[in-house]
Amino acid sequence: MQDVTRLRRLSRLMQGIVLVCGALIALAVALFFFASLNDAVFFEEQVREKLDLSGPLVFTSSAVAITAALIAIQLGLLFAALYSVWRMFGAFSAEEPLSGESAHWMGRASTAFVALAAGGILLRMLMVLALTMGNPPGEKMLTLGFGSSELLTLLIACIMYMTGRLMAVAADVRAEQRDFV
Repeated sequence: MQDVTRLRRLSRLMQGIVLVCGALIALAVALFFFASLNDAVFFEEQVREKLDLSGPLVFTSSAVAITAALIAIQLGLLFAALYSVWRMFGAFSAEEPLSGESAHWMGRASTAFVALAAGGILLRMLMVLALTMGNPPGEKMLTLGFGSSELLTLLIACIMYMTGRLMAVAADVRAEQRDFV
């Protein structure tokens, strides 16, 4: 029983940490957004640095709008993943940590992390394409990169998915045992 109490306490702590991380990310995004509105050069420098581009880029209003929309999509995927993890820890801190709900939210979180990794790869490619469409012929770029961060995100998502499936089976067995007794 003491282990379950410790699990609940740790789950509530992790739920708080996820909430704080989400708030810090939202604050950083808001600061970036307002700094970009006031200084177009800041936006261009940040985009060049984050996309690791040194070639010619044309920051037309449509290219900036497409880039901003793609960044918003990636942030939406990130916040969906954080929400799923927050709910998962909430389910762990409930009266019965080994439940279908915790397995459900772990599965949702794993799906969100797969979408986040895939989105990181595809949306980066689309941003580079949008920013180089205004370049003269021969200077347009299309990049596709798959790095260790995407690989690690996919690995963690797969581990979470398998653990969620295992938890769902364990929750069914536990419910069956309770009905039997």
